[in-house]
Amino acid sequence: MNRRHFLKHAGATGLLAATSNTLLRAAQPEAPPTGLAFTTAPSLQNPGADALTVAIGVNGPSTAWVEYGETEHLGRIADGARDGLKPFDALAHSIRLTGLRPGQRYYYRVHACPIDFRTAYDIRRGEPIATDRFSFRTFDPNAAQMRFVVWNDTHENTHTLARLMEQTSRAPADFLAWNGDITNDNYREEQMVQHYLGAGGQPFTRELPLVFARGNHDVRGPAARSLSRFIDLPGGRPYYSFRHGPLGVVVLDAGEDKPDDTPVYAGLGDFVAYRRQQAAWLESELEQPHLQQAAFRIAFCHIPLWWKNQGPATDASDARSDWHRLLAKHHFAALISGHTHQHALFPPDRTKPYAQIIGGGPKPEASTLIRGSVTRTELTLVVSDLAGGELAAWTRQAG
Repeated sequence: MNRRHFLKHAGATGLLAATSNTLLRAAQPEAPPTGLAFTTAPSLQNPGADALTVAIGVNGPSTAWVEYGETEHLGRIADGARDGLKPFDALAHSIRLTGLRPGQRYYYRVHACPIDFRTAYDIRRGEPIATDRFSFRTFDPNAAQMRFVVWNDTHENTHTLARLMEQTSRAPADFLAWNGDITNDNYREEQMVQHYLGAGGQPFTRELPLVFARGNHDVRGPAARSLSRFIDLPGGRPYYSFRHGPLGVVVLDAGEDKPDDTPVYAGLGDFVAYRRQQAAWLESELEQPHLQQAAFRIAFCHIPLWWKNQGPATDASDARSDWHRLLAKHHFAALISGHTHQHALFPPDRTKPYAQIIGGGPKPEASTLIRGSVTRTELTLVVSDLAGGELAAWTRQAG
């Protein structure tokens, strides 16, 4: 393969040395800008049957809230308060909506207000702004069918993101799985707003909830530790599970694609232990009813578990061998990955009882869109290019 041999070979590219000032957030201005504005469209994150997070970028110190409801008249307010404090941030806001009903359509708009924080006793509010009204539908574990789309390895390519957005809008879906390597590396939090919330200027998850899987490039750079500031994840972890309709989903995080002791990482990686932690979690999580009772189970993981002419990892020191064992034991239908920048389909065989589907790369001519369609009796996965041409397809029947 042309890409790195996942987790085994030392890379030649390396990372730039981080200087101390890159570790500091950009200083907030003493006063809000003359005109507060949103710097991104809203992004729907961490979706569930009874809750969902709305995130949005802003251009200055401000507070925010979300107005929402089951009709276009809205009528409810989520103020985002945590531990007695309402939001205050100069880059982005993230507000959780709770107490929602499964399978219900909700309408919403985001409000923000500039805040001039002069002293602890002199705080001044400016004129608020608001987005247009949008809508979303919550997950429903009892739905008879569902659909999803998958992007991967977009690597800040704005032309590819625009084409992906165009193809995504051509057919309905219940969520978008962004399967890693959204960026090349993370050096400035201001840029992370645009990469993770702005998606090259695309309103990509304004009405289509985001399911996020972290890629190896997303863990690179001094600001990578700030990812949770812009992406809300279940339990605050990049690995998790959920259920929507007949589909149970597990999201795994393989971390870096080279060993922890690779010199370019300067001893800052601890992904061997992190993968073991996920293996222990996965063994317990797969016993949970929301996964056990699903008609089909799939996993998202940015780095594949094998490639051409390879089998699954068998080395006991590599926790991914336990991942494979558990996915096989619990009769997963498929693992959906990226990373290789070459699309591929590996149907099940004697040693690999679940399919592995891999999306393409960041250049428009190599990029892919994966669509999933699931009923209680059938799961279908289709890989397409950015012109809509079918590249590969795979179907599994229940039972």
